[in-house]
Amino acid sequence: MEFLQNIKLIQGGMGVYVSNWRLARAVAMERPGVTAGTVSGTALDAVYARLLQLGDPGGHVRRALAAFDARFGVAIGQKITARYFIEGGKPPSAPYKIGPKPAVHAPDGSNVMPLLGEQAGTSALAVDEEFIEMLIATAFAEVWLAKEGHDGRIFINFLKKVELPLVYAMYGAMLAGVDGIVVGAGNPDGLPAVCARLARHEAVESDLLVLYRESGEDFHLSFDPRKTAGDKLAQAALERPAFLAIVSLENLVLALANSRSGAPDGFIIEHHTAGGHNAGPQGPLKKDDLGQPIYGEQDEPDLEAIRGVGIPFWLAGGYGSREKLRQALAAGANGVQAGTVFALAEESGMKPAYRSAIFDELKHGKDDAALVRTTMFSPTGFPFKVAQLGGTLAEESVYAARRRVCDLGYLLQCGVSKPGEDGARRLFQRCSAAPVEGFVRKRGLPFNTQEKRCLCNGLLACVGLGQVIRQEGGWAEEPAIVTLGNHLDGVRRLSRQGQFPYWARDAVNDILGE
Repeated sequence: MEFLQNIKLIQGGMGVYVSNWRLARAVAMERPGVTAGTVSGTALDAVYARLLQLGDPGGHVRRALAAFDARFGVAIGQKITARYFIEGGKPPSAPYKIGPKPAVHAPDGSNVMPLLGEQAGTSALAVDEEFIEMLIATAFAEVWLAKEGHDGRIFINFLKKVELPLVYAMYGAMLAGVDGIVVGAGNPDGLPAVCARLARHEAVESDLLVLYRESGEDFHLSFDPRKTAGDKLAQAALERPAFLAIVSLENLVLALANSRSGAPDGFIIEHHTAGGHNAGPQGPLKKDDLGQPIYGEQDEPDLEAIRGVGIPFWLAGGYGSREKLRQALAAGANGVQAGTVFALAEESGMKPAYRSAIFDELKHGKDDAALVRTTMFSPTGFPFKVAQLGGTLAEESVYAARRRVCDLGYLLQCGVSKPGEDGARRLFQRCSAAPVEGFVRKRGLPFNTQEKRCLCNGLLACVGLGQVIRQEGGWAEEPAIVTLGNHLDGVRRLSRQGQFPYWARDAVNDILGE
């Protein structure tokens, strides 16, 4: 992966569709070979289904799905278009049609799992073929659009915690020629080897965390590309993309570098001040007066130890400036990853109303600490940065008024029940941001639901794709949740303290120099 040596700036893969193909394409085209644009791989199936229901503004979704069908001689994109496209767009008061949910089941389609007794074993689980096709086609489409018309580098970002879609969406991105796969929010051990096998269209297995499994019992998802779309996808010649792991400390860097299944091609060392999900503090969790996790010196990475591993790395979390790039290079890093400064660029997928609201807060002097807080809102259990904007899920009154619902399910945890009267155990899926009664019924504790916000719906609303909610007297949209990093100096500089919009090229030039 020699091209990695020349990459000085990686644009972060943020939220759901904040780092969309337009933003990634603009970054990649600005300094080809030096910059890498990144699309977010999270919930692309829902994003594309909703864009189609809005009438596909610009026609880009249908164009990309048609390119998928034409390249591989399939009709998957055509099926997706027929299922969701609404000419002229749905009425504003009409809810979005929801696609296949990330649901896991036994290979026979049931939710019944056998008792293992004293014999340890591995159980294969499966997801529906319609869901697999949707994931592959939409990941392809997003990367294809981002790469269209230039030879710059495009990466795609995934969360390890969003387990069920991961392997299928990775494969879809690879079919479009993605240059790099970036994975954070969990330990990605084994995924570089999965990438290599997928590049050869070989069957792969990915471990799946299942709560309350028996001692010695393991679960995995199996995926064989040759069994999808009648083996037509597997005829394409693929190159393995670079694989970059997002980590916070040197211990995981060392473990992954020495993994028996193969090391990543690079690391992004993400400080806890970065936006989105963060690694939790080392040791017992302590909070400040605002309920924020308290980080200390033990949460600072040992860059000398990381440099000694000999694998390229980039620094992230407060590194969106020319001075920070110089510091990163001096510390032995190949460059930096920057997110927040790109999240507020004009090409970003963030709904303009939220960009304007953030600029307005900056214009009126709100400091970084007041505007962005580290919360425990995420059902994943990871700390999560939240912009404190009125009318969003950052407000307690908005959170309290929202009816809990889990209609998307990307952060569902898999579990297995106690044996029933028939002696069988049953698979279930639950989320701590879902209705409390259902969570408790599935072996959960009420305590673990406190303060949990629905990121699936909130992050879709952040990019203008919020579900329509029926309520007394009419309808409304799901409230948004907006995430940013703690360091807004680049945003302040480029926006003239919130007074002026800026573009991705401005952020690139601000960091790399003219």
